[in-house]
Amino acid sequence: MKRNLSHLEPFSVGSHTVSSQKCPLFLPDIGTFFNQDISLAISMIDTLKRAGIKIIKGEILHTTGICLPGDHAEKYLSSDRETIISENYLKLIQRKIISLNDYSKIFDYCHKQKMEIVVSVYDNEGAFFAKEHGAVALKVSSSNITHNPLISTIATLNLPMIIDTGHSTIAEAVRAVGWCRASGENRIIVQHSPPAPPSRVEEHNLNLMLNIGSSCNTFYGLSDHHSGSEMLIAASALGAAVIEKGVYPRGLKNEQDLNHALCIDNVETAYKAVQTAHFALGSGNDRDLTNKPKYISRMCLVAKRDLLSNDTLSLDNVTFAFPPLGIGCEYWPEVVGKKIIKPVNKGSVVSWQDINI
Repeated sequence: MKRNLSHLEPFSVGSHTVSSQKCPLFLPDIGTFFNQDISLAISMIDTLKRAGIKIIKGEILHTTGICLPGDHAEKYLSSDRETIISENYLKLIQRKIISLNDYSKIFDYCHKQKMEIVVSVYDNEGAFFAKEHGAVALKVSSSNITHNPLISTIATLNLPMIIDTGHSTIAEAVRAVGWCRASGENRIIVQHSPPAPPSRVEEHNLNLMLNIGSSCNTFYGLSDHHSGSEMLIAASALGAAVIEKGVYPRGLKNEQDLNHALCIDNVETAYKAVQTAHFALGSGNDRDLTNKPKYISRMCLVAKRDLLSNDTLSLDNVTFAFPPLGIGCEYWPEVVGKKIIKPVNKGSVVSWQDINI
């Protein structure tokens, strides 16, 4: 069940207001999929703008110093959805590293397109760069939820924070949020991050998203790692404040995170689906039927046979039919056993003036 977030103070992530009443912030993440091709990044930004996206997600990976050399491997599912690819972790990081100067070009292009940026950062330099270049929020990746120095630094930059809780416990998430608050930042969204394919759908455990938010007393969201778009809709219905989904350019093959990402050509459809799911939730207020015409498909009392004066109303002599022209069925407990005071022909509506009340 969707958790009530009305006690939380709304805040802004750029042009988007995070609130219990607002549509989720949909964040298409291009960060890992253009690798070092800046022109491809620009092209992806153009496509997202045409899809109506106003805030995009990326990352600041600018130095190999964040990864030690060695034989550590990252394993991920190939495009055939059967083969597991094992890639040296340092080499994986190296092929995604771009200079801060190139990141400046991406930020500048977004600003020219009147688009805003949320980025994951992995070191203080990247965080300071993102702040200086107009990022509207900073994300702590799942790999850094235990990184006290980085979290504490980010929390001093006066920007909203997203904390990814993948591979962590609720206690670790609560601790990370505590570090943020201790450093002065309370505009926080905790993000549930389920395991990627080939994990089973049962492992998504979307209710954990609500429990993390409740335990941290923050807005909550989803970093979607499902191969389809169903979890986007489910998360929206469960009250997610932010929904992040990796997006990749058409034709990309055998890339990390590809099997739980969305082809960029399908972003507009997914974005509209998230909005539709949210708007369908409504306010939860009771229906106001004031001045509404009677609902034609409700039933009323009808004489099953000719009713004579002094006959007693019962299921033996009364039936029910559409529309509610006479005594409505909801009044049966009040009229059963009452006497007929004037004859009612078989098949005719039984009205209040026909009975002794």
